[in-house]
Amino acid sequence: MGEWLSLMEFATKNGVSLSTLRRQIKSGKIEHRLEAGRYLIRDFDLPNTPSTNQGEILELESKLKKAREEIVELKTLLAFYEEQSQDNSLSV
Repeated sequence: MGEWLSLMEFATKNGVSLSTLRRQIKSGKIEHRLEAGRYLIRDFDLPNTPSTNQGEILELESKLKKAREEIVELKTLLAFYEEQSQDNSLSV
Protein backbone atom coordinates (compact mmCIF):
# COMPACT_ATOMS: atom_id res chain seq x y z
CA MET A 1 0.00 0.00 0.00
CA GLY A 2 1.05 3.63 -0.44
CA GLU A 3 2.42 6.11 2.03
CA TRP A 4 0.14 8.33 4.11
CA LEU A 5 -0.34 11.83 2.72
CA SER A 6 -2.11 14.93 3.98
CA LEU A 7 -5.22 15.92 2.08
CA MET A 8 -3.38 18.85 0.49
CA GLU A 9 -0.48 16.66 -0.65
CA PHE A 10 -2.83 14.07 -2.11
CA ALA A 11 -5.02 16.71 -3.79
CA THR A 12 -2.02 18.42 -5.36
CA LYS A 13 -0.43 15.19 -6.53
CA ASN A 14 -3.63 13.76 -8.03
CA GLY A 15 -5.36 16.92 -9.24
CA VAL A 16 -8.50 16.63 -7.14
CA SER A 17 -10.15 19.14 -4.88
CA LEU A 18 -10.03 19.05 -1.11
CA SER A 19 -13.83 19.03 -0.98
CA THR A 20 -13.90 15.89 -3.15
CA LEU A 21 -11.49 14.18 -0.79
CA ARG A 22 -13.53 15.22 2.25
CA ARG A 23 -16.73 13.87 0.63
CA GLN A 24 -14.97 10.58 -0.16
CA ILE A 25 -13.77 10.32 3.45
CA LYS A 26 -17.21 11.15 4.85
CA SER A 27 -18.86 8.51 2.64
CA GLY A 28 -16.31 5.90 3.74
CA LYS A 29 -14.82 5.40 0.27
CA ILE A 30 -11.29 6.35 1.31
CA GLU A 31 -9.26 4.74 4.05
CA HIS A 32 -8.08 7.51 6.32
CA ARG A 33 -6.70 8.24 9.74
CA LEU A 34 -6.68 11.28 11.96
CA GLU A 35 -3.28 12.33 13.26
CA ALA A 36 -2.68 15.50 15.27
CA GLY A 37 -6.00 16.89 14.06
CA ARG A 38 -5.20 16.26 10.38
CA TYR A 39 -6.67 13.72 8.03
CA LEU A 40 -4.18 11.48 6.30
CA ILE A 41 -5.02 9.22 3.38
CA ARG A 42 -3.03 6.58 1.55
CA ASP A 43 -1.52 7.47 -1.79
CA PHE A 44 -3.69 5.52 -4.26
CA ASP A 45 -6.13 6.04 -7.13
CA LEU A 46 -9.48 7.45 -6.04
CA PRO A 47 -12.53 5.24 -6.57
CA ASN A 48 -14.84 6.41 -9.36
CA THR A 49 -12.21 8.85 -10.61
CA PRO A 50 -11.50 8.43 -14.30
CA SER A 51 -7.85 7.98 -15.07
CA THR A 52 -6.42 9.54 -18.18
CA ASN A 53 -3.26 8.39 -19.81
CA GLN A 54 -0.67 10.58 -21.49
CA GLY A 55 -1.92 9.66 -24.96
CA GLU A 56 -5.43 10.87 -24.18
CA ILE A 57 -4.06 14.10 -22.77
CA LEU A 58 -1.96 14.74 -25.88
CA GLU A 59 -4.94 14.02 -28.12
CA LEU A 60 -7.15 16.43 -26.16
CA GLU A 61 -4.47 19.12 -26.25
CA SER A 62 -4.22 18.70 -30.03
CA LYS A 63 -7.99 19.02 -30.41
CA LEU A 64 -7.97 22.11 -28.20
CA LYS A 65 -5.24 23.73 -30.31
CA LYS A 66 -7.18 23.01 -33.50
CA ALA A 67 -10.39 24.43 -31.99
CA ARG A 68 -8.56 27.61 -30.95
CA GLU A 69 -7.18 28.02 -34.47
CA GLU A 70 -10.68 27.58 -35.93
CA ILE A 71 -12.02 30.23 -33.53
CA VAL A 72 -9.39 32.70 -34.71
CA GLU A 73 -10.32 31.99 -38.33
CA LEU A 74 -14.03 32.41 -37.59
CA LYS A 75 -13.43 35.72 -35.80
CA THR A 76 -11.44 36.96 -38.80
CA LEU A 77 -14.20 35.89 -41.18
CA LEU A 78 -16.86 37.53 -39.01
CA ALA A 79 -14.90 40.80 -38.92
CA PHE A 80 -14.58 40.68 -42.72
CA TYR A 81 -18.34 40.16 -43.20
CA GLU A 82 -19.18 42.90 -40.71
CA GLU A 83 -16.87 45.28 -42.58
CA GLN A 84 -18.47 44.32 -45.93
CA SER A 85 -21.92 44.88 -44.44
CA GLN A 86 -20.96 48.33 -43.21
CA ASP A 87 -19.44 49.24 -46.59
CA ASN A 88 -22.61 48.13 -48.38
CA SER A 89 -24.87 50.12 -46.08
CA LEU A 90 -22.73 53.25 -46.55
CA SER A 91 -22.92 53.04 -50.33
CA VAL A 92 -26.72 52.81 -50.40
